[in-house]
Amino acid sequence: MTTKLKLYLALLAGCLLIALIPMQANVGDQLTSMLKLTLTVYALARGLNAVISVAQGTEMSIEPMGVGVTLTPGEILDPLNDLIEQVSTVLLLASASLGVQNILLSLGDHVAIRIGLAFLIVVTIVVCALRGITVSTKHSLIKIVVILTLLRLVVPVVAVVSHQMQDWLTVERQQALHTLQSTRDDVDTLNARSTVPDRSWFDGLKNRLDIQAKLNDVKQQAEQGVEAAIYLLAEFVLIMVLLPLLFIYLMLKLPARIRL
Repeated sequence: MTTKLKLYLALLAGCLLIALIPMQANVGDQLTSMLKLTLTVYALARGLNAVISVAQGTEMSIEPMGVGVTLTPGEILDPLNDLIEQVSTVLLLASASLGVQNILLSLGDHVAIRIGLAFLIVVTIVVCALRGITVSTKHSLIKIVVILTLLRLVVPVVAVVSHQMQDWLTVERQQALHTLQSTRDDVDTLNARSTVPDRSWFDGLKNRLDIQAKLNDVKQQAEQGVEAAIYLLAEFVLIMVLLPLLFIYLMLKLPARIRL
């Protein structure tokens, strides 16, 4: 038995072992965890978008202050609102990406797929061990086995790498989420104060000055919210969109690169 044949048989034995390993049991929880995180961030983004929309809608009701004070929450929050809408769109794409990965993982882990791949590998091992079979036929079978094995591995690898990257960025992501949560609370407080009825002239003046002070806080918080939203946008685009597309690109290019 030649050294090259031994290497081929070792490669096929590794492919056979991979075919027998259930991937969904090992990777499914990571996909579920990432999907829950994505939906949690999406819910926060939509909640922030809702309170900003309310603030923009109440601009006219708080503008005529009677003391020469004009408040414009819509202008302050509009850039953040536009960015949050883009983040929400990316989060939907990320959720769809995770859903597709979960479906592909389930298909690749189906008993019929695993048994069929294992059978093909066993046939390839037998063919490689036999004499009288052309080298091109052996190479073609080995190449098919390797490509199918890699295709079955691509989703688990993407899931593991994505999950690990999310773990590395946990602190930064939590800080960004905390900033957006604080922004939502501040805007919600502003909305509540702007709708409080004035019982007297003094209460009305005090309430308006409180609103203006709160609006200044919201302005500062909104600037931080823009930075937080940009970070979340970059993280989810990288991990949930670009990374899977990169692996798909590599899988499409890999068959042409395999040389046996």
